[in-house]
Amino acid sequence: MFKKLSLAAAIMGAAALAFSAFAPAASAAPPSPDVVIAGRGVLDAQGNGLVAMRGNIDAAVSADRGILLVKDESTDAVVRVDDYGDVAHWGGFTVYFGFRGNATIIGKHVAVIVIGGEVNVHAAGRGWAFLKGEGHYFVNGHGPFPWDRDGGFASITLPDAAPTVASGG
Repeated sequence: MFKKLSLAAAIMGAAALAFSAFAPAASAAPPSPDVVIAGRGVLDAQGNGLVAMRGNIDAAVSADRGILLVKDESTDAVVRVDDYGDVAHWGGFTVYFGFRGNATIIGKHVAVIVIGGEVNVHAAGRGWAFLKGEGHYFVNGHGPFPWDRDGGFASITLPDAAPTVASGG
């Protein structure tokens, strides 16, 4: 039991670190001309690892053997989560341990982190996403692009623009 709790705490800490470390940098530092780290459109991602999203989004998320964290900064999001173990609250997030089902998150100023195996994300809206692990993703139908093992931003660009990717390395 202690080993499971320690592992869960380590995963949550890594997710929070990744999420908080990149969110201020994305909004405070101007991106280089060839890197877009925010926008609007549709992101579809499948893989194993971590996906963090923030913005005004309508997202469908599923995973196997995962942890789902949702933060509703505007307090009016619609959040529906199926098939999970325990729920806790941490740092403004609602944490769903043992997430092995489906979730729908619709809202403005929403932060979502999913960590696990067989992660599937379909998100539409305006914001940014950070992917770390192994898998592939599409932006506005363009792709597939590989996830970065070291982590990287996936831009959600305007529908008629070609997507760009910023590596986290």
